Amino acid sequence: MRIEDRILYNEIRNRNHQVFDTLFREYYPGLIRFAEAFVFDRTVSEDLVQSFFISLWENAPHIDIHTSLKLYCYQSVKNMCLNRLRDLRISDKRNLLYLEAVLQQQDEGFLFDSEILTKIKESIEMLPPQMAAIFKLKYLDGKKNKDISEELSISGNTVKTQLSRARTRIRTILEKNASLYFFL
Repeated sequence: MRIEDRILYNEIRNRNHQVFDTLFREYYPGLIRFAEAFVFDRTVSEDLVQSFFISLWENAPHIDIHTSLKLYCYQSVKNMCLNRLRDLRISDKRNLLYLEAVLQQQDEGFLFDSEILTKIKESIEMLPPQMAAIFKLKYLDGKKNKDISEELSISGNTVKTQLSRARTRIRTILEKNASLYFFL
């Protein structure tokens, strides 16, 4: 660590507000742009960088920095961004697993997560009309396959086949949307 960095960091460790404020003003805009390159969202980038500075201030007495202060700041923000992206992937994967459970669920009293239900409804609108109608009757209206086949005057096998295809298409649509959402 350069001597200038060591002096700055020791001042921050000693709770020198002016030095910390100067460091914040100097690095904040660059760290925001750096974080945006990872998360593609200005607001999230600002939140992450602000969280980094809060953590730096609160934990300064316990942190040992062996690199330059600037490198430490950028590496820490990068790690926070990567953790955020990992959490988003976990969330997307959890939502897809939840959808899988919903699509396999036979219990009419099963409660849906409203956000996922909205995504499912949007995906249903992308299905062919008969497939969408069968899917809605089964999963949104809670009807049995036999009742659906009688209502639509189609065979029970057609109902099963259409439901299977609908689940596959909806999974595919939602996976694409989740990936798109993740990158936007």
